[in-house]
Amino acid sequence: MKGNTWIEGWFEKCEELEIKPWEWDFKQSYIKEPIKDTSSIKIMLEYKMGKLKAKVKPRSKADCDKEPFHIYQLLWGTENDPELKSKHHLDYYDLLRGETMNSFWTTYKNSVISSENKNALYNEIGINPKNPLIDQCHLLISNEKFKEFKQIKDNIAAFEKFATSSHYIGNFTVLPHWMNTGRYSFSQDYWDVTLQSFFGFFKPLGCWKQFVERYFLQPYVNNDEEWTVSEFWEGHFAGIGNYNQLKPQNEQELSEFLHKVNLRIEERGKWMIKKVCEELKLQHLTFYDELKDRQIRFSNELN
Repeated sequence: MKGNTWIEGWFEKCEELEIKPWEWDFKQSYIKEPIKDTSSIKIMLEYKMGKLKAKVKPRSKADCDKEPFHIYQLLWGTENDPELKSKHHLDYYDLLRGETMNSFWTTYKNSVISSENKNALYNEIGINPKNPLIDQCHLLISNEKFKEFKQIKDNIAAFEKFATSSHYIGNFTVLPHWMNTGRYSFSQDYWDVTLQSFFGFFKPLGCWKQFVERYFLQPYVNNDEEWTVSEFWEGHFAGIGNYNQLKPQNEQELSEFLHKVNLRIEERGKWMIKKVCEELKLQHLTFYDELKDRQIRFSNELN
């Protein structure tokens, strides 16, 4: 009941702020004013810097994909409530927990360092290329240059969207902590690559399609005989095993990725919210009218 109350309260907050639940940026959980009034990229950089703080534990940093654990419990029967740690004397991090499927920072950082005007902007605002960029986000923000790098500027609308959609419910899933920790070096947090590894594991066991349906992953697979995984751009899987080849290699691949990832996050999120409403019998809510006749679409059915 507690979880259902949280979900209903969240839906009420969405309606109060006139935000559709599948378009709720969970960074909003740590900011009083509506975040739509400022740059989503700026807020994302502040989030990565640890400037956004959790409300329950003000000294701890924000962790968006851990916020909607009640939704994970409802949809997937997980027990990743932090309160269980003390109740059952378990290490919370050994349990299934919420994780972000597609990382904003990986692509943003690569686009910054791949931009042809990088050196000029680095010199202008004092970024040291020998030091990690993540530790110099304050320079990007304070000088308002975070969207002036050519690859960012050329795709600014899609990047602003991804800075928001990366923390939509549709970009969250649950994974064992150890698995998510290991998948970054393998996939650079590109979900198509992660899913391709799942495909190779689950298909011989005869449970691949059940896994896709269970976690609403149809937007990432093709509606063919085997439900093959769809690449974010042609040749992406050829880069598996090569750290640098997993990121977009040119502006065409970057543009294609941003378009596809934003579309798939929203498609999956709508279906998740539809299932939550139906499970809790909340079909009377205004936003449900947009969802009631929907069927989740496969990758090859999306533009």
